[in-house]
Parts: sequence; structure tokens; C-alpha cells
Amino acid sequence: MLPRDRAELIVAEHAGGKSIREIAEAHGHSTTTIRDYVRGRRTPGELAARDDEFVPYIAYCRRRLADDPHLRTPALLTELSVLGFDGSRATFYRAPERHGIQTHPCPDCHPASISGYSPPSPGRSPQPFPLPKPAAPVAGETLTSFLGRLAAVNRTSPGALLDILPHWFRVKARWHDDRWQPARLIPWADDAAARLAVISGSTTAAIKTALPAFGAKSCRPLRAAIACRLCTAARGIQQPVPVHLPAHQQLCIRHGIWLPGPETPQFSVRGCPDILAAGRRARRLLRQCTTEQLVNSTAQKPGEAGEQSWKHRATALIESNPRSAAESSSHEMFLAAAYPDAIATAQARSKRFREQSSLTETIPADH
Repeated sequence: MLPRDRAELIVAEHAGGKSIREIAEAHGHSTTTIRDYVRGRRTPGELAARDDEFVPYIAYCRRRLADDPHLRTPALLTELSVLGFDGSRATFYRAPERHGIQTHPCPDCHPASISGYSPPSPGRSPQPFPLPKPAAPVAGETLTSFLGRLAAVNRTSPGALLDILPHWFRVKARWHDDRWQPARLIPWADDAAARLAVISGSTTAAIKTALPAFGAKSCRPLRAAIACRLCTAARGIQQPVPVHLPAHQQLCIRHGIWLPGPETPQFSVRGCPDILAAGRRARRLLRQCTTEQLVNSTAQKPGEAGEQSWKHRATALIESNPRSAAESSSHEMFLAAAYPDAIATAQARSKRFREQSSLTETIPADH
């Protein structure tokens, strides 16, 4: 920033007839700086407005926090880094508040202290016993959902199950966020999984693989949703099953069911074959781009994908689903209708990136 008096003098000299180059040579500044002041892009005495490097990632952040209310800020920063955000940690932590983005917006999360928590030694704990009726976890299922289902099929309450399980389960249940893994609980997770496997009639490996509460690692971002109602019905499960799905997975291709967030009813997309085809293309596209890049492309609002055909799909979805589903899931139906266009955009971007990378590799270094 130039001193106010010098900047005002430069503006006056230009108004008096001096050229930008003459002023730049006389004051020892670049022509770009002089041009910014004389053309009003910079105001004397004020800092130059800097481009907000967070702006290109606003839509992605809103989408991820809507899909995954438990997403923690460090994890979100890691995802943005994959997309190319190179701002500092301090810059990133200030950005969401500046743009009205609420991090970790889950209303049901209430921090619970684990100070003084010291689980009993596994050797001293009562040995668990199998319940009369077994139950298997659904991939990605939340801990409270699985305990609730296990209790229901055995005609008991989740509280009764917690009484026969290690205190580890009560601590996890209070936090509500399955993927929260405090250091003080991690050493006891294996024993907890083994005991849950015994009473549910499952295996320890199946419990640890299916339930994120036991620290199952995923190399891809996740989203909170309800498992496909037809998939769970085929397993004899009648109630909704909250799960963590891969962030890019928007529909069940097998049954043609769109999978919105937990609070929105599911609906069929079989009336739009191109939506199902887009879901298959999205799976193949992950061989060429990252999950973050794919999610970023599908974070566009309906109508921004470049084609207007989404309106015809929206009409088809409304007509092929019950009126109640259309009224309660209207926004998600518009997103589903725009999905093929968003995937086509992601595919085009991925192709351009590969072509540019190939061209860069073929150019000799000395050029």
C-alpha cells in the first residue's frame, strides 16, 4: 500500500495529464500499481483487496457438512488440500465463520467428559453370553442403531444391553459421534468389539469392519445417510438403518433408490435410467480422480451443470414417485435430476486434467 499523500498525488498527476508510465518512472513504482490507483481499483490509504482463496471451496464445504454433520475441521482441511487449497491452517479456520459456514453442525452432539474413565481389566469383566437371537451389522451402521436392532430382536432394551457390555459402550453412546476416537478409549476397542461379537452371534472381524465406532479406517470421505430400504428389507430389517456411506455414493444402483440425508425420505430413480447410468459412471470415474474431486463437481446447484435436461428428469421423478415423497424430498429430487450433468462435468474435468498432465510429461524439461 502506498502512503495516502503519495497515492493522492499520483491520482492528481494523472488527472493533470501525465501518463501512467511517466508517473511510474517518476515515483519508482510499477505501472500496474499506478494503474490500480488512477483507475480506482485501489483507494488511497486502504489496503488492496486480496482474493479470497477460500471462495472456490465454499460449495464443497457446505455440501460435506450437510452430508456429514460430524465432519471435524482438521479432516475437512485435509479434504480441501486434496482439491488444491494451499492456504494456511489459520486462514482456513477463520474462513468458515466469515462465510457463514457452521462446522460440525450436528445438533445431537453433546460433549461428554471421559476424565477418570478407567475400564476394568478384560480378565476381571464378566464373560458375555450369546443372546437368543443373533443379528449382523450393516456396513457402516452406527453403534446405537445396531444396539437398538439387537435389543429389538431379543425383546429387550438398549439399556439392558449396555448393562452387560463394557462401560466403553456407554461412553461412545454419550458422544453420539461414532468416528470420534479418543486416545483413552482406543486400547479397549478390541475387547469391546469381541464382547459385542459374542452377544450378537457375529465375529469380531465383522463387527470391527462394519461399525465405524470401532475405528474402521476409510481412505475416502464419508457421508451420513440411511441404508437403502430395499437392501435392508432383503435382510429382514424393517426399520431405517443410519449408516456412513462413501461421500460420492448418492444412490443404490441395485435397487434404483436415491439415498438422501437421514431426515429426508428415500425415493426411486428407476424412472430416469440416465441417473442410474451416471451412478455407474461415477464408480468408474473414481479410477481417474479422487473422491473429493467427484464430490466437488456434484456439489453444484441444479441448473449450473450446463444442461437444462435436469428439468425433464425432475418432472419424471415427481411423476414416478408418491406425492408424499415428492413433497418432502423436492430439493433432493432436483439434486438427483442434476446428477447426470454433474457427473458429465466431473468426467470432462478429469479428461482435461489427464490431457494436461500427459502434455506436461511430454515437454522436455529445458523447454
